[in-house]
Amino acid sequence: MPSAVPIDNHAVFTDLDGTLLDGEHRLSQANWQTLRQLGTAGISRAVITGRSLYSARRVLDDTFPIDVLVTSSGAGIFEFPSLTLLYRSGLRQSDTQRAVAALTALQLDFMVHEPVPDNHHFRWYRCQRDNPDFDRRLAHYADCHQPLAANEPLPIDAAQLLVVVPPGESDAIHAELNQRLAGLNVVRTTSPLDHISTWYEIFPPEVSKARAASWICQHFGINRGSTLAVGNDYNDLDLLRWGGTARVVGNAPPELRHEFEAVADNDTDGFSESVSQWLAGSNF
Repeated sequence: MPSAVPIDNHAVFTDLDGTLLDGEHRLSQANWQTLRQLGTAGISRAVITGRSLYSARRVLDDTFPIDVLVTSSGAGIFEFPSLTLLYRSGLRQSDTQRAVAALTALQLDFMVHEPVPDNHHFRWYRCQRDNPDFDRRLAHYADCHQPLAANEPLPIDAAQLLVVVPPGESDAIHAELNQRLAGLNVVRTTSPLDHISTWYEIFPPEVSKARAASWICQHFGINRGSTLAVGNDYNDLDLLRWGGTARVVGNAPPELRHEFEAVADNDTDGFSESVSQWLAGSNF
């Protein structure tokens, strides 16, 4: 956490892609400066992303000005930049088996990820249908995956399963998955690859962005009421509802902009605007 004395144990929790980073996955100068100023003030800075550690390190180098990195929507929590693993969670093998059976029965295309921190490696299953975003993700992680063979032992403590659904096919799937996989956490998000397909991520019940933020607050003695949460997509909903103050950037879906106060989009430094509003309304 920051070396300076925290100001009343305040903290900022932000999503990464589509929120803190711009459309080219870059940190703007304004957002970089905002993060540096938060650190100088002793305000804790945490990125909570759906990316694995491997994927996050593609866009976050050691100079990235944050204190904690949460990967895979809460499955892994790391100090930054040391990457000391503070917490990890995984699916019980029986739950992974149950999920694989349900997804296969529904004829969905999915991936089973290895435990944190190596969960950029995965095995996959697909039906015989056109799913360009699924192909795109396989290409994105070339040399990190293999087909899921019939009767193959599934990993113990799998970080998650990821379902890729082409556009126009997802309306009833979320409810069906929640029903079949009761007791697990099924998170809907928009594909960060083609921005139109829908992904469903299946986690243990204790894994979510909000639970990760709560764990960080408890671990470091931070007051939940003194937190800011910033996001842009459906998988940020629980974090936004959890935060003491919440903002969504202007590129968020209409449903989120209706529920939460919106700022500028991620290409025009909406994160910095969120922090500025939060600081102006806080009693420092």
